[in-house]
Amino acid sequence: MMIEQHYDEEVLAGFLVEPIDSAARDRHLAGCSLCKQTLNSIRDTAGLLKQPDVWNRESFSSAPRPETLAFLRNVQRTMADEDAVAEVYVKQLLTGSRDAWAGRLAEHPEWRTAGVVRKLIAATDRYNFTSPLDAVELTKIGTEIAESLTASDGGDSLTADAWREYAYAQLVVGSYNEAMAAVDRADRFVSAVSDFAGARTTLMRALVLRNQEKWMDAAAMARRAAAEFLRFGNIAKYFSARMTEAFVLQDSSQFRRAADIYYELAPLHPNIPRQTVAQALHNEGCCHRELGEFSRAEACFVKAIALADSLQLTSLRAKAHWHLARVMMRQAKYDAALQLLNPLRDEFEELGMSHDLACASIDTAESLLAIGRSDQVAELCRRAIDYFRTVGLTYSTGAMTALAYLHEAAVNGRLTTHDVAEVRMFVERLPQKPNLLFARVSPMS
Repeated sequence: MMIEQHYDEEVLAGFLVEPIDSAARDRHLAGCSLCKQTLNSIRDTAGLLKQPDVWNRESFSSAPRPETLAFLRNVQRTMADEDAVAEVYVKQLLTGSRDAWAGRLAEHPEWRTAGVVRKLIAATDRYNFTSPLDAVELTKIGTEIAESLTASDGGDSLTADAWREYAYAQLVVGSYNEAMAAVDRADRFVSAVSDFAGARTTLMRALVLRNQEKWMDAAAMARRAAAEFLRFGNIAKYFSARMTEAFVLQDSSQFRRAADIYYELAPLHPNIPRQTVAQALHNEGCCHRELGEFSRAEACFVKAIALADSLQLTSLRAKAHWHLARVMMRQAKYDAALQLLNPLRDEFEELGMSHDLACASIDTAESLLAIGRSDQVAELCRRAIDYFRTVGLTYSTGAMTALAYLHEAAVNGRLTTHDVAEVRMFVERLPQKPNLLFARVSPMS
């Protein structure tokens, strides 16, 4: 596969000394929106530097203006009061099952405040890693409230934040097309907010592009976001952006380069939220596993599991256990792998993590086959098929077809490791390509 190389900023800066229409005659620039956007940003910065006011050395008073301080203090008090009331509203809103939340909001129009949106956004991380389907519903409600606010309520900023959180919640459950649509919606609001907000949306787009296998664009956007966060001095966001770049390198099988980024970021761990550190350790473990560095991979996963346990990050803990099981499988320790995999399938099902459930089921099938217990594979596949029949995801039909192939092969005593590998390759691609068809429908084909 040919991977298109984007121009770096040094090459793009060279276009500044040429006539403005020369860029349009460049074959790559003519068709690459990402490079054109970067060139326009460089051109704007260069134009700004030509303004005399930029170089004006006139000193300004650093003393705060009383009227400005009074205004800011009043805003702070208003937000604090609104947030205190919102905390009560959100507690009432999120009582009981998620199916009742939207109806309860409709009965209480007074809950449609900026404070409620802020409190819902603050709660999102906890739900993403403990009950992802709840996070999807919670963030959907957040976008609905935010869209109804006026500009005087901070509507643009909050709406961008709310759509960005909804995009991430969709990513967690594997709904990548919905996640991209949410990022597009967020982008409609960030231009009226700030460069920092724009960088946050750029980073979220990088995450979605990564899951859509558009790795070059994803890496470029992650680097751009990291540079912007560093300019603002936000080390936590810089860490997340660099970690996203490492994600992309992992997906394009550049595991050593990705591992090097995690090594470079390790000294920052004490200054980074523990949840983000747990995610970084999990991802670093995946790199070491693919490099055959199994002891280092195990150490990373064990640390990630301990952190996830202490923070009650249920879904991250489950994923780390699953990838630790895959380390065991790579070392042919199938009994140890099954001890981890068997309870995980129930956990993934309960959490609504459909894609991980399918992949973990296939790993279980491979482990059972390797130790001569292929008779248990048919029941395993049947249960997974029943699950996908009820959840009704976009790619449920494809997943059921592939699992049915394994089921039939197991029933007929013809299941091979080649069959399992073929199904795994197909299922791993389903969230990115939900309309992908599984070509082999019978073990006899």
